[in-house]
Amino acid sequence: MQAIVLDLEWNQPMTFRGGGYRQSGGQLLFEMIQIGAVKLNENREILDTFNQLIQPTCYRRLNPHIEKITHITQEQLDESPLFQEAYKAFIDWCGEDCVLLTWGCDDISVFEQNVRYFDCEDPLPPICDIQKLFSDELGTPNERKSLKRALEALSIEPNDDKEFHNALNDAYYTALVYAHMQTPEKVMQYRLKPKQLIHQDRKRRQTLSVHRINRGVPTILKSKFGTQVPCPVCNHLTPLAADYCRYTPQRYTALAVCENHGLFYVKMNVITQEDKKRYLERVTVLTEEQSPAYVHTKLLQWQQKLASQEKGEPS
Repeated sequence: MQAIVLDLEWNQPMTFRGGGYRQSGGQLLFEMIQIGAVKLNENREILDTFNQLIQPTCYRRLNPHIEKITHITQEQLDESPLFQEAYKAFIDWCGEDCVLLTWGCDDISVFEQNVRYFDCEDPLPPICDIQKLFSDELGTPNERKSLKRALEALSIEPNDDKEFHNALNDAYYTALVYAHMQTPEKVMQYRLKPKQLIHQDRKRRQTLSVHRINRGVPTILKSKFGTQVPCPVCNHLTPLAADYCRYTPQRYTALAVCENHGLFYVKMNVITQEDKKRYLERVTVLTEEQSPAYVHTKLLQWQQKLASQEKGEPS
């Protein structure tokens, strides 16, 4: 069976109130804009590569946040083939008997949703998770390291001409990590299944975790529970972009920015359960707007609010 390491880049709505999302959001939350892949031989050496940009048709305007991290331009996408043509070229390049290997579980969900939305005839090959294999071999099965951290752990230096957040480059780096695996055959045990991708409506908050208050709330806010928070879309731990603002003794709010899904709010609420014990409830909510200008403005507002609180002024 041919092993192919895969990575994707995708676009997202400028706003969840716009026409593009209203027409397509229920069936297509993220629209693919690049497929990158490397084909490996039995010694896990690179035989061939595949790199294809894709012209979006639902979220046609490239989100500035995505443009910033991928360095893909609107002009490049406008000159690229549509998804069905790009997907057919990729499947033909893969061949009949193959398995796709990815870093983590995000790609399969996005890929499957795009294949289904654009009504492609060819099904996706099976996809397995190199990241899970890496975690198990490292002896940290419950920890998911980023691709950059995995390279650092293996003392692999990134190439200056291969920036991260490019599908082909990330596939290349993932292949380098896979080449260092001691039990590469076990990757077949980590078959991935696509997850349903939906926008978390702000009116339907998702409580991600609850922490028992056994010390001061400010101390908990400065702990890993308070400063490393999961993105409400991909669940990856993300550091805060701005410190907590205290609205009441029972309510604190901060901001974080996921590399893939943009700005989100972190809300900490002090609650008392039936057992009379107090807990800190952590909730994350994706914002409606995702443009860099909006994110920058929000961060400035947060900094001003924090400065006012430190001076004892009303916020």
